[in-house]
Amino acid sequence: MTLYGVLGMGLLFVGGVLFVNGMWLLGYGSNRDVAIFNFLVGLITFLIVLWWAFGGDASEGTAFNAAGTMLFSFTYLWIGANAIRGVDDQRSFGWYCGFVAVTALPTAYLVFLSGDLGLTGLWLLWAVLWAAFFVLLALERDDLTNPVGSFTAITGAVTAIGGYLMAAGFWPWA
Repeated sequence: MTLYGVLGMGLLFVGGVLFVNGMWLLGYGSNRDVAIFNFLVGLITFLIVLWWAFGGDASEGTAFNAAGTMLFSFTYLWIGANAIRGVDDQRSFGWYCGFVAVTALPTAYLVFLSGDLGLTGLWLLWAVLWAAFFVLLALERDDLTNPVGSFTAITGAVTAIGGYLMAAGFWPWA
C-alpha cells in the first residue's frame, strides 16, 4: 500500500473522530461513546505509526511520518481515557495540545517543502485546532467551548474528505 493510501485510511478515521468530538463538545454525545471511538482511532493511528516506524521494506513511511502520526495517536488515546474516566480538569491535556500545535507548524513547513500544498494546508488547520484546544483546556476558557466544538467538527469534515481522496488515490494531485 502506498504512503498516501495508508495516510488517507488513517485520516478518514481522524476526520470522523474530529467530527464526533466536535459534536460532543456541542453537547451531542456521551462520554462513553466518544471514548470508544477515540480509543479505536488512537489504536488505528498507532498501528500505522508502528508500521511506518518498524515496517521495513514493506512500508513507505519514515520516522517523520510516524512521529507526526503519533501526535494524533496520543491525542485520541488521551481524549478517550479522559472521556471514559469523566475527567473535569483537562489542563494537562491542554498543555499537550499546545505542544502539538507548536510542533505542527514546522511539520507544515517541511511538508510544504515536499510540494504537497494540500497536506500543508491540513497541517496548518490542525495546528490551529490544537492551539484552540490549548486555549480551551489549558487556559480554561470554557466560554469558547461552542466555537471550538464547531471548528472541530468542520476540521473533521475537511480532514475526512482529504483522507478519503488520499485513500482513493486522488491525492496528491500531479
